[in-house]
Amino acid sequence: MARSTPTYTPAGKYVLGGIISAALLIADLNYQTFSSARSLTQASGIYTQLILGNIVGYTSKITATFEDKKDLIATNQKLRDELLRMQNKIFLAQQSELTSKNISDSQETLQDNLEQELMQSFKIASFDLKNYLCCSSHTLYLSNPNKLDIDDNLPVSNGHTFIGQTSGGYLTLVKVILLSDASHILPIRIKDFYCNAVGAGRPLEIKCVAPKKSGSSNLEVNDLALSSGLGGVFPNNIVIGKISSIIDNNLNETEILIRLNGDPLQQNYFGISLGL
Repeated sequence: MARSTPTYTPAGKYVLGGIISAALLIADLNYQTFSSARSLTQASGIYTQLILGNIVGYTSKITATFEDKKDLIATNQKLRDELLRMQNKIFLAQQSELTSKNISDSQETLQDNLEQELMQSFKIASFDLKNYLCCSSHTLYLSNPNKLDIDDNLPVSNGHTFIGQTSGGYLTLVKVILLSDASHILPIRIKDFYCNAVGAGRPLEIKCVAPKKSGSSNLEVNDLALSSGLGGVFPNNIVIGKISSIIDNNLNETEILIRLNGDPLQQNYFGISLGL
């Protein structure tokens, strides 16, 4: 096996190296021979420190901006939720007042003092979006952490219109059946035409079917559909949606499709009036 051994270096080379180093040092001290190189090295160090400092500074700013953005988003969400709660309470209070006037004007002073606890906002707990988009069963569940006694068949609002009605409760949940559910029936009025609108089983759509020779003959696309007040669940004269299309089928009937105003996908909170 080959083995390497240290080579011998004459002492004269070390002496020569020392003399050259001393000469260079004296030249630099007397004539600043290497001042440019030394300045370049110092400048490089300074620039490196500045660049690293800027990187750290920018990183800190980006982190702080991200945290501020998260705080703003959270605050914005809280404000939005509070606004939705207020809209629901105002809307439900107005409907309660209108309902009381329709029942008896003599009770107006009493109903003007509606208790605040009769207006309740509930946060959405579960929504089967897949079933809502593909199938005919359209329901959602609202969170009821205080286990309030919620009756069946109470109207549920999104702060602007009604989107469905209560249909039972389970522990801390309230089940809501949406207007578009295929099993839901909503008495409505369009101009002087009345019908029981059935959920179309498609998002944001209900429909009426009427004989061709009926009051539906004077209806047009974009006519407003209002709750009729019949059925005992929803108060009357609430805009539910508008006609999207009118179709004459082969059974001597007219199918009236109505697009709903209340979109349950746009809300986190829904209102239920325990006094309606």
